[in-house]
Amino acid sequence: MSTKDDDPIEKLLQSPDPMVKRGAEELAAKPPRGKAGDRPTRATGSGRTKPVAVRFDEFTLRRLRELAARRNTGYQTLLKEFVVERLYEEERREGIIE
Repeated sequence: MSTKDDDPIEKLLQSPDPMVKRGAEELAAKPPRGKAGDRPTRATGSGRTKPVAVRFDEFTLRRLRELAARRNTGYQTLLKEFVVERLYEEERREGIIE
């Protein structure tokens, strides 16, 4: 069982960077995964995101889609969560945030 200290969203909420905090607040506001009907139609309802093109090999994309399906979420949403979590970890490692 994870603790509050293990929760990457909780760590992001402690960031002094307002952009990081806002992203964490959006993630924290999402309903828990795994319940029918909980999935939002967009990652954010306000349209503040910008589309980007990222290319993946078929094997990686299939793995991502399968994991997203197991978690009852969209693969692009899952990918966005992975990027935000990893970005936070790298910023901490580099000393950009505490």
